[in-house]
Formats: sequence, C-alpha cells, structure tokens
Amino acid sequence: MTLSKQLHWIIYPLFFLSCARQTAPTGGPKDTIPPILIKANPTNDQTNYKGSSLELTFNETLILNNPKEQIIIIPDIGKDFDAEAKKNKIVITFQKELTDNTTYSINFREAIQDITEKNPTQALKLAFSTGSYIDSLSIAGTVYDLLRSTEYKDATVGLYESDTFDIFQHKPKYFSKTDKTGNFIIGNLKPGDYYIYAMDDKNKNLTVESKSESYGYLSDKISLHTNIDTISIPLFKLDARPLNLTSARPSGKYFNIKTTKSLADYKVTSIANIPLITAYGEDKANIRIYNTFPDLDSLQIHLLAHDSINNSLDTTLYAKFTDRQLLPETFKTSYSDFRVIGPKGNISGKISYNKPLLSINYDSIYYQIDSTKRIAFTPSDLVIDTVMNTLILNKTFDKTMLLKQESTQPTEPNTQRVLNPDLTKIQQNRKPKSTKPVEHQLYIGKGSLISIEQDSSIVIKETLKPTTLETTGIISVRVQTNETHFLVQLLTRDYKVLATVANNNLTTFEDLDPKTYQIRLIIDTNKDAQWTPGNFYLKKEPEKIIFYRNEKKETTVNLKANWEIGPLLITN
Repeated sequence: MTLSKQLHWIIYPLFFLSCARQTAPTGGPKDTIPPILIKANPTNDQTNYKGSSLELTFNETLILNNPKEQIIIIPDIGKDFDAEAKKNKIVITFQKELTDNTTYSINFREAIQDITEKNPTQALKLAFSTGSYIDSLSIAGTVYDLLRSTEYKDATVGLYESDTFDIFQHKPKYFSKTDKTGNFIIGNLKPGDYYIYAMDDKNKNLTVESKSESYGYLSDKISLHTNIDTISIPLFKLDARPLNLTSARPSGKYFNIKTTKSLADYKVTSIANIPLITAYGEDKANIRIYNTFPDLDSLQIHLLAHDSINNSLDTTLYAKFTDRQLLPETFKTSYSDFRVIGPKGNISGKISYNKPLLSINYDSIYYQIDSTKRIAFTPSDLVIDTVMNTLILNKTFDKTMLLKQESTQPTEPNTQRVLNPDLTKIQQNRKPKSTKPVEHQLYIGKGSLISIEQDSSIVIKETLKPTTLETTGIISVRVQTNETHFLVQLLTRDYKVLATVANNNLTTFEDLDPKTYQIRLIIDTNKDAQWTPGNFYLKKEPEKIIFYRNEKKETTVNLKANWEIGPLLITN
C-alpha cells in the first residue's frame, strides 16, 4: 500500500470526527436576553404546598452557577438542598421536610443562566407557603461603608427575633444579599419585632468573624407591621473578640508581650517601682520591654491594657531576658508630612523610629533656608510620643526670613596677568567644580537621635519649598446640626485624615496643596473628641459619620492653586 493511501485511512476518520464536534454557533448579534420563566411548580405565592421539590421551566437551555452560594432560601435551610439543570428545567430538591405553616422565599440571584452567553435570570424570586397564608411584609434598605460612604455590594443582611442572639456565634433565620448598588430586600416576612444587621461574609458561614470581616447593626428593634424601605446599615471593621494575653516571653534582646488584638492604650509598671522603657513592637498587639535592669534575673510587672471597645486586660507577669549575646535590632528612622507654610512662618512634620530614644541632638536638626539663614529646632518645638515612637515637630518662625536678599557684593574685575601660556591653557581646559547652594533643605544630621541601645540615626536631607498663597488654596465648611459636639475632618482622596476641627460650625482649612479632598462630619456623641465604634454587646451603635456631597452626589472636592472653595454645607 502506498503512502498516500495510508494517509487517506488516517485523514478520513479525522474529517468525520471534526464534522461531528458540536460548538456554539458563531456570528450574528450577541445574546443579551436573560432566560424567561414559563412555568413553576409550586407557583409563586402558592399556599398549602406539601411537596419536597420545586421545578422551574424556562424558554431555553440552562446551566447552574454555584447554586448553593447563589440561591438564598429563607427561613434559612442551609445547604440542605440539591439543584439540577435538565435542559430547560431547573429542579430544586429539599433534603429535609419543610416546616408546617411557614412561608418560604427563594431568591435565585445569578444561579440560573442560559447555556450560550451565561445570561442570568432577571431578579427571579419565588415564594410559597406550607400553610394557608403567605407572609407578605418586607424590609428593604441600603448597606454602606461607614468610614468611606460607599455602597457595599454582596453584603449579607440578616434578621433575628431574640434579643439574646449573638451575631458572632449564631446564624440569621432570615437573610438576603445586597446588589451592586448596596440595596437589599428581605420579603415574605410575618408581622413582628426584628433586629437587623449586615456583614461582609467572606467565608460564607453566616456568622460575623470580627477579626477579618466588616459588619454593622442597628441596636433598636424594628416593629414590622407594614413594609419598611428606609433601613440604612453602616459597615465597619472592629475586632470584637475578648482581649486576652497570647504570650509573654523573651524575644531576641527584648521581652515581648503579645495580645489577641490591637490595643488602644496600655500601661506597664514594675511592682518594685523600677522605671521601665516600653513601646509597641511590630504592631499594636505587641508590647516590647527593653532591658534596663540587667542585674536582675527577672522582674515582676503589672500590665493594664484596653482595646478600642474598652475591653480590659489586667494581669501580673514576670519579665525575663535571655542570657545569649544577641545583636540589637537595627535603628531605623523615617520622616513624613513635612511642610513649610510660607505665609504663616511655620514648619511641621513627623519623624518615626523603631526604638525608644535616649537623647536628641537638637543642633543637628534644622531647616536651611539659604547659605546665611537657618531655622533651628528647640525642645519646645518637639513633642515626643514614647508609646508610638514618633517625634512631632511644629516650629513657628519669622516668615520674613524666607524673603530673598539681593546680593550687594561688587563683581571684581579680572586683573590676572598671564605669566605662562602653557599654564593658562591648562587652566582653561580644567572644569571648575560647581557647588550648588543649599536652599530650603530639611536637615536631620547623623546622630540626631540616639536610641535606648546607644545606636544613632542616619542623615536625612529633603528639599522643602515654602508654600505661597499663589500655590495653595482654601476650603471652608459650614456644619448645620443641633449637636453640640462634633468633628469636621479633611481627608485625602484615599481617606487619610489631614486635619480635624472640633465643635466649630464654620471651619476653614487653609494652605492646602492643589489636590482632591474629601470632608466628613463625625457626631461626637460621647464627647471624647474622637470617633467611637460602638459595642454590639452593649447595644451601642458607632458614632454617626456624614460625608459632604456635591450636587452630583460626589464626595470629592477638587481644589486648584490660588482657589478658595466654600463654605461647603454638611447637614446632620
């Protein structure tokens, strides 16, 4: 048999195989029409249903998309159901018998899709009752990020009836999820009293994991006798776990105390009244104690700490250090937020470091205006935060120092005589060294900061040009509220707090760089001059936050150089 005939026997089966392979049709307009429900058993709002499954018939062939996550059945039956796609039919089979005299509501969300373009059904819901009556009341509203004032999509909203319900341990009986705009509705509810909350249920276990999940709640119960559609639930992150001690042991050259969560404040003292030097470690859940008592084997200490919801940790420990000869941690420094405000004659900023300070060399910290003028810092210009290991600088100076002085030095004529032509040629070919004069430079010299372990900081040089009225802008804010205690905060686009003003109905933020800002109002209910997140167990909601919004409902304020904006109105 020739080679060509052998190839025929190979090619023919491949040809028929390719003809038999089925693919989705190509060409033509893209299908964007969602599947249409033709028939349902049971029918919507059917009563006295005694079956163990339901069947939905559509106008086209279907597939299922993660049905046990997408399909929401209330009252909650968990994942005790099976879902199956059979051509143009969807069959839901319940694994357990349904409760008598109960209205069930099923939201299919995006579980059912057509096979060609995966278009989901449009807002498909089905309700039926195992009794003679369909519960028809509903609760609707929005869920949003409290600290950012943005809608929260795909958040789980739950209802419960008992005031002993614990959102951190129990699952809701009724629940729904928000859409892409943060809106939700829980329907087919019976009249009664409910409590409502919401969570970003990342692990999909229907309980709040406060360590990693945002959540929010309304402390007052909802009396449901007519439909309600004005519920607003703010979400925020707050670790509500108990505050406990995780470990207390030597770590390198230090003694480290670790707690289960970040601390709001702490105090460590020795029972023997020996002075201690402490600071936060790698984060605010770690307290580092430095060895200032090397002659003692151990030292009994007392720790009193609080978290952000005022849980306390009160305990006695023994601090002990290792005998091994270990190198200390490298001393690191950094700076941030430095600005020179020309019109006000002010320079401010922050220096951060990773160890407590032993001393400061003030002579090595200054702002060099030019070769003849320098602004030095004194102890009164600095505030030391011994817990956070930061140095806050704020210096007021004579703003006329920034004015440039005209040089009065006469230019000397060139009277040099040429004595050696060869030497002259060499001098002409030699390029003079150019030394750029130092102007507007923040200088933090080497050894300006000495740590508790006797190591010194590195040199920091940064050019800081003074601001002018022409290069900055002003934003003024008017607050309309009946509250006597509140905070007005200026934020960056990415929500960093730049300034906070308390209890002033007309606030002006000056000397601002031309950027995009946001403004928010905090109602300071407990009058402690800071935002308080509340406490679920004490039924205290977080303090209210209102963002400024323009006519387009946008929170951003775009400031240009030499502009003054406002007063912008925020109403509570």
